[in-house]
Amino acid sequence: MFLKNTELIGKWKLIEQYLDPGDGSGDFRPIESERIIEFFKNGKILSNGSFCSMNSDTSENNTGSFNDEEVIIVKNGCNSSTYKINYKLIDGNLQLWYPCIEGCAQKFQKINN
Repeated sequence: MFLKNTELIGKWKLIEQYLDPGDGSGDFRPIESERIIEFFKNGKILSNGSFCSMNSDTSENNTGSFNDEEVIIVKNGCNSSTYKINYKLIDGNLQLWYPCIEGCAQKFQKINN
């Protein structure tokens, strides 16, 4: 697999979480967490936390894959055969947007290349 988006390769640490009361007025807020996501050149990802929910817990490792269409795919996980999380690189930070009714997102800062 050849990936065009090589900016993702490396480790990213969770720094903020998007909170929205359901009316669109939400914003990212700082969070203390040791959650790390690592992106590899072969299109695989590893996290010391679950991809199944938007939490900062680091009690379980999760794996998945990513593609140039800005989608993270967790196969056979999260009570689904294929669970998808959208991602975007904005202002040097990685944002993960989880599937939910109101805005559900986390922001990560790169900690190495």
